[in-house]
Amino acid sequence: MITKKLIFFLLFIKFLDFNCAYGQEIRTLTGHEHWVNSVAFSPDGQYVVSGSEDNTIKLWDITTGKEIYTFHGHEESVLSVAFSPDGQYLASGSEFMGNTIKLWDVATGKEIRTLIGHEYDVNSLAFSPDGQYLASGSRDNTIKLWAVATGNEIRTLTGHGRTVNSVAFSPDGKYVVSGSYYNNIGLYVVATGKKIRTLGRRYVSSLAFSPDGKYVVSGSYHNNISLWDVATDNRIKNLTGHEDKVWSVAFSPNGQYIVSGSYDNTIKLWDISTGKEIRTLTGHKSRVTSVAFSPDGQYVVSGSHEWGNNIKLWYVYPFIMEHKNPDVLDSIKSTRLDLFATRDQFETTEEYKDRQQQAEKYLKEQLTIYLEKKRTEIMRKIAESRREIELDVELDNYDADNQLYRITVGDITEIISIDRESARRLYENRHSLLAKGIEQLTPDLESKEVINIRIINPVTNT
Repeated sequence: MITKKLIFFLLFIKFLDFNCAYGQEIRTLTGHEHWVNSVAFSPDGQYVVSGSEDNTIKLWDITTGKEIYTFHGHEESVLSVAFSPDGQYLASGSEFMGNTIKLWDVATGKEIRTLIGHEYDVNSLAFSPDGQYLASGSRDNTIKLWAVATGNEIRTLTGHGRTVNSVAFSPDGKYVVSGSYYNNIGLYVVATGKKIRTLGRRYVSSLAFSPDGKYVVSGSYHNNISLWDVATDNRIKNLTGHEDKVWSVAFSPNGQYIVSGSYDNTIKLWDISTGKEIRTLTGHKSRVTSVAFSPDGQYVVSGSHEWGNNIKLWYVYPFIMEHKNPDVLDSIKSTRLDLFATRDQFETTEEYKDRQQQAEKYLKEQLTIYLEKKRTEIMRKIAESRREIELDVELDNYDADNQLYRITVGDITEIISIDRESARRLYENRHSLLAKGIEQLTPDLESKEVINIRIINPVTNT
C-alpha cells in the first residue's frame, strides 16, 4: 500500500507546476535552412546542439526553444555533433570535400581547432567518458582516435570493409564500438587499437553502449533493432515495429529503455526487459535521422529531414511512468479525450490548446478519483483525527547516480525512483507538498485545523 502513497507524491509534484502539455511533442526548434542530420543534449540537459545540411551547427535553449548561437566554419554538410562530458566543447564532423572535424568552445562559439585525417564523410563522433579522446567514424571505412587537448591523431582503427556509420565509447572508456555497412559491429581496445570482437553480420546505421557497459544496441537497415550482450557476442533481443530503416538509437540514462528514430518518420520507445514497444511518437513528416535522451531521461530530442520543422522536443516521462505503473493511470485509458493529441490533428492552435487543457484537467480529476479509492493508513489516521494529524516522514539522502529516494512513512519504508529536479523540489517544499497532497486526497480536510508533518533526518544533497 505504501507504494500508492509514494506514487501519489511523485505525480503530485509533476502536476503542481505542469508547464507543458501532457502529450507528445512540446516544442519544435526552427532555424536551420536545410534538414538536420544530428542532435545531442548537453550534459546538464539545458541545451541541444544540432548539425545540418546547411553547413552550420546551432545551439538551442530547450526551456525557451530559442537559438542561442550558430557555429559557422564547415564548408559542407554537418553530419555529426557531440558534446564533451563537461559540456565545455562541441565536436562536429562534415561530409565530402569538407571531411573535417572541428572542436568548438561552447561558451564563446569560437572554433578551437580543426582535425584533418579522414578521406571522406565523418558520419559519427563520440567523446571518451573522461573527455580526453574523440572517436570518429567515416565513409573511408575507418575509425580514428584523437587527443582532444592537442588535436593529434592517436591511431586509426581498421577492419570494416565499408562506411563506418556510428561509433561509441564504453562507459569505462576502455573500448570503442563501431557500426558499419559491412562486417557490421566491431569492438576495439582503445589502448592498443586492436579489434577483439565482431557482433553480427547485418548492416548497422547506429549504435550505443548501455550505461552499465554490458550491452550494445544497434539500429539496422533491415528496419529492426538488436540488443547485444558484449561478453558473449550474442544477440539477446530483436525489436521489430519500424517500417523502414532505423537510423538512430540511444539508451535512456538508467539503461532500462531505448529510443529509436526511423526513415518511417516515427520515433519509438522500447522497454529493454521485455523487448516491447512502449509508445510511438508521431509528428515528423520526413525521415528521423537522430534521437537522444536528456540526461534526466524525461525528454527526447529528434532531428529529421523535414524542411522547416526538423528538430522536435518530446516529453516522454508520462509514457514511461504509465508503462511502469499502469494501474495508476488505468482509468485514463478509457477517456474520450486524446491525452496525446498532436497539433496537426486540429484545424487551429486554439483548438489544440483547448483540448490539451481539457485533457490535463481530466487527468487530474481521474488521478484524484483513483487515489481517493486507494486511501491508505495515512488517510485513516486523518479520518480518525479530530483536529490534528502528526505524520512522521523520513527522507534519506538522495542517490543522484541511480535517481533513488528512500522514504519512510510511519513504520513502512519504500525505495522509489525520482528524477533529480523532482527530488530537489520535494525536499525544498516537503512540508507544503505533503500537506497539499493530503489535502487533495481528503475532501473533508477543511474541518481539520492543524496539519503537523514532522520530517526526520531530512536529505541534504539533492
